Amino acid sequence: MTMESATNAGHTTLIAGGTVVNAEGFVRADVLVRGERIVGIGVEQAWDADETIDATGKYILPGGIDVHTHLEYPIDGFTTRTADDFATGSVAAAFGGTTTFIDFVKKRPDASLFDTFVERRSIAESKSVVDFGLHAIVPPLVQQPDVHDDLVRLFTEQGVSSWKFFMAYPGTQMVEDDELLAGMDLALKLGAFPMVHAENGHMVNRAAQQLLDEGKTAEIYHVDAHGHSQEAEAVHRAIVLAAEVGTPLYVVHVSSEQAAAEIAAARSEGLPVWGETCPQYLVTALEDYQELGERAAGYICSPPIRERANQAALWKYLGADGLSTLATDHAAFCMEQPEDLPPQKLRSPGYFPKTPNGVPGLEDRMMVAWEAGVVGGALDLCRFVEITAARPAKLFGMYPNKGTISVGADADIVVWDPEADHTITAAGGHSRTDYNLYEGMRVSGLPVTVMSRGRTLILDRELQEVARTTRGRYLSRGAAQLF
Repeated sequence: MTMESATNAGHTTLIAGGTVVNAEGFVRADVLVRGERIVGIGVEQAWDADETIDATGKYILPGGIDVHTHLEYPIDGFTTRTADDFATGSVAAAFGGTTTFIDFVKKRPDASLFDTFVERRSIAESKSVVDFGLHAIVPPLVQQPDVHDDLVRLFTEQGVSSWKFFMAYPGTQMVEDDELLAGMDLALKLGAFPMVHAENGHMVNRAAQQLLDEGKTAEIYHVDAHGHSQEAEAVHRAIVLAAEVGTPLYVVHVSSEQAAAEIAAARSEGLPVWGETCPQYLVTALEDYQELGERAAGYICSPPIRERANQAALWKYLGADGLSTLATDHAAFCMEQPEDLPPQKLRSPGYFPKTPNGVPGLEDRMMVAWEAGVVGGALDLCRFVEITAARPAKLFGMYPNKGTISVGADADIVVWDPEADHTITAAGGHSRTDYNLYEGMRVSGLPVTVMSRGRTLILDRELQEVARTTRGRYLSRGAAQLF
């Protein structure tokens, strides 16, 4: 497809012979796209189109939505960053069937949160091949006493309707309970959606210092500093604080059975609380890296990848809506040091506090969830779409433009081959990272064709020229649809 046809409002594409799958159900149907939108869904319609994509024997899914990524994301006072920029990360997303992502804005030390947002939005708009949004990370008030003024501007002027609060990392990003309450009050007043990184930062720091005092500095000890109780306590506290204010709550990257149980219990009581988990917690485990020495750095993220016995409960809660979404927390670093990037995973071998936190997964999310979840029996087809597309779209103010195959929706469409035979490897992926947590995993479900607002970015697993000549859009998002 050419750039001219991609931008032609009258250009039509027929996706024929497939089975349309939404969170509510599935049906054998063809899908007609005109310009950027879906304009028809039907069976044996006499539709003429400028081009036809054969989806016989395949599923037609709404494009995946990953609401937790960190592309060219700064850490350690902006002295280093993740390996993927918005170009490589968004191409990796497209190859994985993800057509929308939401990244984060962290306040620069020398700028306001609003000014940092403007800069970061501009960078992403110049590079991303798929549509994207941005969450605001709310800094401690000591870093910007008037930050609430910026949050109001971001919400009203830029459609930044989700704000993240850190309950971890005291002294850098952590907000205390009074600041969290004040932020939740403001979110409730405006209609913004509060998110929390839920680990008790003081407990984590105490446990880490005890390990260091005992000479336990190797990478493998990171998991011991981030225990189940540290995560579960913070989740419980966040739920209590949100209930006191009367605001909904979203808990990112839930890794612990105990933490997931807190969320599931709150949901069973009717509280508007949602939990997100990630593929690394469902498929990889402590046992995979506990003997790797310094190479265990490749698995370090917070909360940590825990013991394999922890996984069954996460799958149970994800299947039964105790946990509601699947994101990646994609923060890709390299194991070997590229010349053109700041220090990466092995910048301080043998000393876990200095190992950059984060793992890759943006390209692999849907394939891994399909193989381990759908093929593995933990998820059905509709639940797969619910956690990877529909629920994220609803919670983060993008539905029904995104997250559904429906007339009038954006033509964010994935043709999914359930009979593929693909092996996941770092070398075969499109992220800048040089390793993959799922290296060698064989998957049968594969996105073979991917459309973003009617632009065919991937056709038969090949990147199209339109992906090199057009860009995705920034999404000004509305309020969360909670039910």
